[in-house]
Amino acid sequence: MKNVTKILTAVVLCTAVFASANRVANLGGNAAFWPGDEANIGAFPAQINNHGFVQLSGVGVGAKAGADMVFDHNGTAWGLSFSADAHDWVNLGWGNGSMGINVGVINSDTGSAGGDKSGYTFSYGNTFDWGELGFHYASGDETDYEGMEIDFRKACGWWVFTDMVAHIENHDDDDMTVDVDWFTHWDASGADVMFAMGFNYDSDDTEDLNQTAAIGVEANMTDWATVRAGIEWSYNLSGDNDVTGGDTSAYTWSTGLGFNWGGFSGDMSISDSVFGDPVGYMTGNQMSGGLAEGAVTLTYSF
Repeated sequence: MKNVTKILTAVVLCTAVFASANRVANLGGNAAFWPGDEANIGAFPAQINNHGFVQLSGVGVGAKAGADMVFDHNGTAWGLSFSADAHDWVNLGWGNGSMGINVGVINSDTGSAGGDKSGYTFSYGNTFDWGELGFHYASGDETDYEGMEIDFRKACGWWVFTDMVAHIENHDDDDMTVDVDWFTHWDASGADVMFAMGFNYDSDDTEDLNQTAAIGVEANMTDWATVRAGIEWSYNLSGDNDVTGGDTSAYTWSTGLGFNWGGFSGDMSISDSVFGDPVGYMTGNQMSGGLAEGAVTLTYSF
């Protein structure tokens, strides 16, 4: 089964995500399409120099909860990440104003249950005249972090698009994955509309080539509330493997809400049941379930 689009954050290699995951997930699924979001720090470590925040992710789902912090100390950016689900012992980010580095140490002993994990991750990022680069390398024993990844983004005018991003994975199993996307943003009278198209190639035994697309819309409802909607689409152009479930193409959509009270913000995904019973949710008399689907992300920016 193939992902519709791959999020260009180094979550495979880097245990520090620093991501407002709910916002990105509801706007087309790729953080690189939204350069100002702190989720970009995972793919482009130099972005640590552009943010300061304390973030609680996975609120409401304790096993997946985490806390991330990025702050400036005497002109140097620092980042720390703590997770209830990861096996990282050390997860430290650093930035000098232009480049950024992240180092992680994975060490877990689960005893007779098995699944011990140990190793390290390293990420480097910088911005050059020819574009923004993120390099990630990891090695370990019995981990999912083996291999190398590269992220690249630059301004690139083509057709309706203003920017392009690329993501390359080369893991120890000699399976290489390449993603290339072009994207743009339009100001639509109080709404930010993002449109992206690209290709995904996987050099495994099936050698799949997929065409991908994403649309994200973020619109202000009030001065403190934002509604979001996004779609992800993929079509299998060639290869022995289908996209998902025996189909040639895949299509997913999602919606979410964002709340902003000055420096404090909250992001959540909306359950599909809201649209089946909108009046019930507005009056607090819904048939079942809550407004949020899954966990909520809380962020204080400074």
